[in-house]
Amino acid sequence: MKRSLLLAVFFALAMPAFSFFPFFYGARSLALGYASLANNYDLNSLYLNPSLLGSLAVPLGGYQYGSSRLDFRDISQSLAAARAYDLEHFQALDAESREAALRALNEAFSADTVVSGFRMRGPGYAGKGYAVAIATVDAAVVRPLSSAVLDQPASAVSDADIAALRVRFTGMHYTDYSLAIAFPVSQGMFVGATFHYLKGKYSVFEAGLDAEPFTPRAGADELLEAAWSGAENGFSKFNLDLGAAIELGQHLRAGLAVKNATRPVIDTAAGELRLDRRLVAGLAFRPDPELAFFLDIDLAKGELFHGGEEAQLFSLGVEKGLFRNKLFLRAGLWSDLAAKYFVGREANSLYGLGCGFNLGKVLIDLALALDSRGRVKNLGVSGFYALQ
Repeated sequence: MKRSLLLAVFFALAMPAFSFFPFFYGARSLALGYASLANNYDLNSLYLNPSLLGSLAVPLGGYQYGSSRLDFRDISQSLAAARAYDLEHFQALDAESREAALRALNEAFSADTVVSGFRMRGPGYAGKGYAVAIATVDAAVVRPLSSAVLDQPASAVSDADIAALRVRFTGMHYTDYSLAIAFPVSQGMFVGATFHYLKGKYSVFEAGLDAEPFTPRAGADELLEAAWSGAENGFSKFNLDLGAAIELGQHLRAGLAVKNATRPVIDTAAGELRLDRRLVAGLAFRPDPELAFFLDIDLAKGELFHGGEEAQLFSLGVEKGLFRNKLFLRAGLWSDLAAKYFVGREANSLYGLGCGFNLGKVLIDLALALDSRGRVKNLGVSGFYALQ
């Protein structure tokens, strides 16, 4: 018990901030299961791998929107199921209702994942070797705080015990001002860097199940909205991403990126939000101009989420061009190599689907991602205009 409490205190004081920042950029990347590190031909190279800007064919200006709602263990549904009972008068419930309510609470408060999400939107411009973008981001994590109260039999749990349960809301609203540069170092090899200036507000608060925003109908969207809409404490941070890309023959390209090289830390009342450094490698294989396969993988495990467990992200995508690349069809898989299950209903995996339209000077990409139960979790829309 003492060890569990010490671990809980540690993770509360040093929370990984991966979930507070977008983890896909653009509809194309989303459709490919986020696998775009070695080959990307639009503005999002600035976020994915800045070195790819060195081989950008034409300058592009555009605007895009992305959103994510991740709740792999259905925490929000379990909380809503528990709130369907009169928890304020738990002891007055009949035995069957107490058992059912306690079971729903255990499912929520003992889950090894959290409810997390973001929405990102903004304009940008990319030319050969450089790019600039301004993105407005709302992001949040909702985490039930574990409690030994729920280990008791339902008959031993009091109204005061239920009232003492707490859920932590951490929300952010900020603007990401980004500037990227890329330059060649040899034939077919580029390196690049993206400088981010993050400025905005955050909030951290805890709520009991008898308070807003908890209602029997409150889902993940409502909980996340409550977290980021309350952001009121100011912060500003610099961040840096580094990247390299190399052509390995006519059909193969490799990429390498160091994400969050400066490891920025945001101090909050509940402890530090730290953005851990990641080393990601990618491959792109294009056997012909209308077909491509993509693979991205984190080269090391890292504490990227809030459950205290390490993750090693893996992405696989395929893109098929039709009608001389006027239409693109895309699909992809995103999963965690360190998790117990790689695919299936119990896996922390997502499946991307999308399409792209090349209308001459106008490029439009649409995408969504489904979880292992077929529910839509991510959406992305990107529009670009070729300025040449």
